[in-house]
Amino acid sequence: MSSEGIDGFAGEATSKALGRSADDGAGERPSGMIGAVDNVLRLLALFNESPKIRVNEASRAMGLSRSTVHRMLTTLSYHQFVEQDEFSRAYQPGPALIDIGLAVLQNIEIRVVARNALLRLRDETGETVHLGLQRGAEVVFIDSVESQQTVRTGSRIGWTLPSHATAAGKAMLAQLDERELDKIYPDEALESATAATVRTKSELRDQLEEIRRRGYAVNDGESEPDVGAVAAVVCDRDGRVRGAISVTAPRVRADVEWEREVGTAAMRTAKQLGASFG
Repeated sequence: MSSEGIDGFAGEATSKALGRSADDGAGERPSGMIGAVDNVLRLLALFNESPKIRVNEASRAMGLSRSTVHRMLTTLSYHQFVEQDEFSRAYQPGPALIDIGLAVLQNIEIRVVARNALLRLRDETGETVHLGLQRGAEVVFIDSVESQQTVRTGSRIGWTLPSHATAAGKAMLAQLDERELDKIYPDEALESATAATVRTKSELRDQLEEIRRRGYAVNDGESEPDVGAVAAVVCDRDGRVRGAISVTAPRVRADVEWEREVGTAAMRTAKQLGASFG
C-alpha cells in the first residue's frame, strides 16, 4: 500500500474512532480503552466539525453532562490545548494544540520534499541515507533510503538516538548558540552510547566548532560501533533548521577520504533541499 493510501486510511479510521457518538455500541470499544482519555479525544475531534466548541453543544454531541465537558475543557485550557474566547465564551484550539499540528505538518512536508533528494544522494554515494529531526537531546529519524550494496547499513526510520552521538544530531546542534546548548545539556558529563561517544560538553563544544568550520558532521562509531556517518544540516531560506541529512556506511568503508567526499555531497544536497522551503 502506498504512503498516501496508508495516510488516507489512517485519517479515516481516526476520524471514525474519535468522532463516534456516545450511542455507539460498547462492543466496538477495545477492552483496554481508558474512558476519560477517550472522552477528551472525542472532544478535541469536534474541532473537525467547527472552529469553536461550546459547552452545551459538546454536551449534546457527546452525550455527557455539561459539568463533565466543562471540566475537560478547563483541564485542556490549563495545558493550552484550548483557549476560551472572552466574548463568545466558546473554546477554540490553543497554542499547544496548534503547535502539535504544525509540527506534524512540518514533518510530513519535509519527508515529501526530501524524498527525491535522499534518493539522489543514495545513488551518488552508494550508501544508506537518512533524514533526521532534532527533538531536544535526541534525534528522531523520519525517513531512510537504503543502499543497494550487499553489505550496508539499514533503515533508521523511527529510531531515536542521542544527538551528541550522531552525525545528524551534531550537525543540528552546531546551529545552536551557547545558551541553547546549555539548556539541552545542563551538565558537563554526557551519556555514552558506545566507547567512542563524546563524553563531556566541553569536548562536544570543540566538535561543534569544527563542524561549523568544515560544514558537515562526522560520526565514527559513536552511536553504533561498526557504523560511520556524515551529515549536513538543512536550513530554509530564513536560516531555520528543518532537519539534517546523514549518510551511513559500515566503518570498513567510512575512512577519512570517504567522509570528505560524502560530506561534500551531503552539504550540496542539504543546500538544495533547504532552498525548497520558503
